Amino acid sequence: MLNRNHSEKSLIKKTGMSLGAIALGLTTLVLPACNNNEEIREGRDNATTEDVSEIGENGSDIVGKEITIRSQVEETVGNTGFVLQSQAGEEILVINSTGADFRVPAIEVPVQVTGEAVELVVADVENEYGLDLEDELYVDYEQQPAIIAESLALAPTPEDLAEVPNGYFNQEIAVEGQVRELDSPNAFALFEDGWVDDYGVLVIGISRNLKAEDSPIQEGENVTVTGVAREFDGALLEQEAAELGWTDEDIAEFESRYSNRPVIVADSIYPSAIDNK
Repeated sequence: MLNRNHSEKSLIKKTGMSLGAIALGLTTLVLPACNNNEEIREGRDNATTEDVSEIGENGSDIVGKEITIRSQVEETVGNTGFVLQSQAGEEILVINSTGADFRVPAIEVPVQVTGEAVELVVADVENEYGLDLEDELYVDYEQQPAIIAESLALAPTPEDLAEVPNGYFNQEIAVEGQVRELDSPNAFALFEDGWVDDYGVLVIGISRNLKAEDSPIQEGENVTVTGVAREFDGALLEQEAAELGWTDEDIAEFESRYSNRPVIVADSIYPSAIDNK
């Protein structure tokens, strides 16, 4: 946790107050794709968010499981597949079954993949998922673990997103980080260990009350946020300012800190399976 002076704390409180109103003005979103808080808590045990290096030597322990994994793309396989590789060199094949094209990033940005891990039999995968794979390209992957992706997203760190946002605007992203609560029950800031920053990445558009005693998302918790990165909308802030009771000075102070930062408009938030230690 960073040390801050009184004025910085006051700004964060103002910011949180405004973001809740702005978020509700944009759209109504949910946290997360679960029906209640109990399901969200159960998701802590069911979710698997890991690096390729944590899968195991042969990957057989993940077959048959629904997992979420993030790592960098090593190479593409035809029009539908790509290989994720960890820093230690472990690899696993991913096949896109979403029905939408996924542009593999040209820069070294991790990709988050969610789907079922299978032992690859190309004919079976084609039949079950309605895919038309280039069979000859998958010969070396037959009988090996692979992930049939149901969702795909770029996965920058909060720091990367804040400091180099241009490659992410208006794209689906999945960002993992630590929660810092704001005054608003509908927004929070996202940080990461080792990032020296006072304001973090703002997450808005949440319909659940994060201030409730039974909120499944807590201060300091590691979470993954999926959604779309948007540019800060100063015009929208001015529209809401009257209802918030903000002065021109308040608006200028807010814009000076956030106008050059992306905002994540969330469509789901869930606890990471990686403990915050």
